[in-house]
Amino acid sequence: MESFPSLIDHLVVIFFGWAMPLLSSLQGRKAIRVVVFSEPVRKRFYLSNSLTLSAFASIVLLTWQWQQRPWEAMGFRGFLPAQPRIVVPLTLLLLFLFGIDLWRGWRHTMRGAAERSDLLRKTPFLPRQPRELPYYILMCASAGIFEEVIYRGFMVTYFLPDLNGREGWPFLAMGVPALLFSLAHYYQGWASMGKILLLSVLLAMIFIWGGSLGWVMALHFTIDFATGLSMMRIARLADEERRRAQREQASALQA
Repeated sequence: MESFPSLIDHLVVIFFGWAMPLLSSLQGRKAIRVVVFSEPVRKRFYLSNSLTLSAFASIVLLTWQWQQRPWEAMGFRGFLPAQPRIVVPLTLLLLFLFGIDLWRGWRHTMRGAAERSDLLRKTPFLPRQPRELPYYILMCASAGIFEEVIYRGFMVTYFLPDLNGREGWPFLAMGVPALLFSLAHYYQGWASMGKILLLSVLLAMIFIWGGSLGWVMALHFTIDFATGLSMMRIARLADEERRRAQREQASALQA
């Protein structure tokens, strides 16, 4: 593409690559310590996050359109990847690693009530009740679409060597957007940041060799949605244990 990257692109990267992740991580860290995430609060959290992500992605898309660039260069093309022999194994690897991590987390919470309570305390922003699911699905879709526009469609393209006058392997395109994306999730803790970093690198690789933004959007949505469903199951077990303990306590008092 001609005149890529431009001054506007540099400014967008500075804002969405550095300023926004820093602000998001600081606010998220403070919210977890201060805010009591009740059901209404979580619903408002999902709605506000969806609105914010849509606004940020709109800025990126408008700057792209204003500079009259082809949408295909950002990944708006057919859903199926351009190089399936590379993308399909990478996709399976990503889903396998995510599945292993989900299974390990589930097995850890099955050790006892203390482990379940600790996980629920660390992730108060994830859904607890089925009636929260429509709001959470909206946020999953917003994250899957709009975050991929920003961090894969724009950021990865920005760092691709063959689009900005450099040659060689796209190490920066694979690593820098993934690092910035993980930093935006600092409020979830270092362990989660490491997992997000690895999955983000794989998403970047899938996008680079697949060329399809829709493919990575679907993967992103699947990961977020599966995480929420798993947390709802753990919360249900914790609620059942709490109600059982209350019944046993009431029976003991009556006796």
